[in-house]
Amino acid sequence: MKKITLSLLLTTAALFAHQITAQKAENNTYKASFWAHGKFQEYKPSQLKGALAFDINNKEINTGIDYSKKQPVLLTAKKPAMMSLIFDAGYWVKGENGYENVDPSKYDGIVYNTLKSIKYGKRFFSWDESFLKPSGLPLEVVPLINPLTIKVGDKLPVLVIKDGKALEGASFETSDYEDLNIKTNKYGIANIPVKSKGLQIIAAQYYTSEVSDPKVSHITIQSSISFEVK
Repeated sequence: MKKITLSLLLTTAALFAHQITAQKAENNTYKASFWAHGKFQEYKPSQLKGALAFDINNKEINTGIDYSKKQPVLLTAKKPAMMSLIFDAGYWVKGENGYENVDPSKYDGIVYNTLKSIKYGKRFFSWDESFLKPSGLPLEVVPLINPLTIKVGDKLPVLVIKDGKALEGASFETSDYEDLNIKTNKYGIANIPVKSKGLQIIAAQYYTSEVSDPKVSHITIQSSISFEVK
């Protein structure tokens, strides 16, 4: 029984340990980067479904996506303080070898589970107190203090919101820990430890049954915040 449980945890971690974040690029542009298991990886440009940018006063600024590049380039009318991304991580099938990124209708073998994966990501480049308020994502992580002041060894208090309401029991992964044994309390709040410098990604997870897509039985939604720890 212990071996089965361990296998489930490992295959689940392999599936969930992927996040989308924004990064500065050349010539005052930005890029959407796909983080997976401690490094950035390439993805299909069509997987990036949308991008929004906000200035230091939390006012939305014009944002476009240049899909002509190998990896999409984000173009903004002015310098952003925060960027929000939507990413389609595709279909996943759990078979004898764990989860595989494949269309369920094309999978050949015994199927234990099928799901669709959606990612939301917010990146903070600078801070304003107005960012303490939700921006309206279906699943959202809201930092309760300025994350840019966080140091290694600190804990960042966050609020997780699902469809406008605090989400109890949400689990997390971060760029420090792929399997973080912390869940939100009844108020949707959790304290997330930070153990390293550089880019920090904190993602909340939501998993439920799916009836609108005939290809899958479940859907997993993750929403992250990312920021630089100095």
